[in-house]
Amino acid sequence: MLILLTGATGFIGRHVLTALLEKYGSQSVMVLSSKKITNVNCKIYASTRDFGIEQNAFNKVTHIIHAGAFTPKSSRSRNEISACFSNIEYTKNLLSYKFDALVRVVNISAVDVYGNSDAKLSENSLIAPESLYGSSKLYCEQMIKSFSRINQNDYINMRLGHVYGPGEEKYKKILPVAIKNILNNQHVDLWGDGSELRSFIFIDDVVKSIVNALTYPEGGLNINVVSSRQTSILELLNLLMLVSEKHTEIRVIESNHIKRNVIFNNKTLMETVLEEETDLMLGLKSEYEYMKRMHESGI
Repeated sequence: MLILLTGATGFIGRHVLTALLEKYGSQSVMVLSSKKITNVNCKIYASTRDFGIEQNAFNKVTHIIHAGAFTPKSSRSRNEISACFSNIEYTKNLLSYKFDALVRVVNISAVDVYGNSDAKLSENSLIAPESLYGSSKLYCEQMIKSFSRINQNDYINMRLGHVYGPGEEKYKKILPVAIKNILNNQHVDLWGDGSELRSFIFIDDVVKSIVNALTYPEGGLNINVVSSRQTSILELLNLLMLVSEKHTEIRVIESNHIKRNVIFNNKTLMETVLEEETDLMLGLKSEYEYMKRMHESGI
C-alpha cells in the first residue's frame, strides 16, 4: 500500500498524517503539499492550477486521501469566488496524473453539499448547496465519482460536519473563539438565546473514520462524518465553563438572524468506519487543555 495524502498541513490533514505514519510507517505514505514536510516523502506543487510535478510521480499510489482544499475560516469566506474555485482546480489537476495502481480515493468533502433544513441530515437528504464552498465540494465529489468510474477504481466521499478539537484555533468558530476569551479572562458573546442545536464531532473520531475508510470493504459510498449528539449553543458554552473551571460572563447579544438547527443522523458512519464517538466533555477538555498550553507558552 502507498497512500497519497493531500492537505497535510491543514487542520484535518495534520492529524491524518500523524495517524497514517503511526499505522503504516513513512515508507507507505506520500504527501502532496505546497510546503515541505520533512518526515515523509513530500511532493511540492507550485500552484493548484499547475502542480509542476512529473506525470509519473504517483503511478505507484494505491490509495488517495484527498484532504487538500480551501476551507472557510469564517462565514463570510464561504462565498469567496477564487478561493472556492481553487478546490475544483486542485482536484482537476490531481486527477490528471497517472495512477496506474490506484485502488481507492477517500475524498474529504463537507455537509455543506446539503440544503437548508431543520430536519436531521442523513446521506439521503436533499443535495442543494447554499454557498460557493458547498457547490465546489459537490463538484469535486462528482469529478472523483466520474474519475473512478472511468478508471475502474472506487471512492468514498467523507462529508465532514462540525469538527472540533486541537488545531482548529485558526478558525473563527464558536469553540476556539470562546476558549481564547476564557483564557484571556474576557466575556464570551452569545448571539441570540443560544437555543439552536448543533452536533460536534471530535477530531480523533474524524481521523479514525478517514483512516478506516482506506480499507473498508465496500466502496462507492457517501458517509457523513458527524455526531449524533445534539447540543444547544448555550449548553455548549456552559459545558466549556465546567471544563475551564472559570466563571466567565456569557454576554447575550440580540440577534435577528433566522434560527436553524444543524443536526445529523450518523447511522451510516457508525455502521461502517467508526465504532464509538468520543464523549463531548472529554473532547472539550482536550481542546481546552491544548489551547491553554499554547496560551501559557505565548503561541
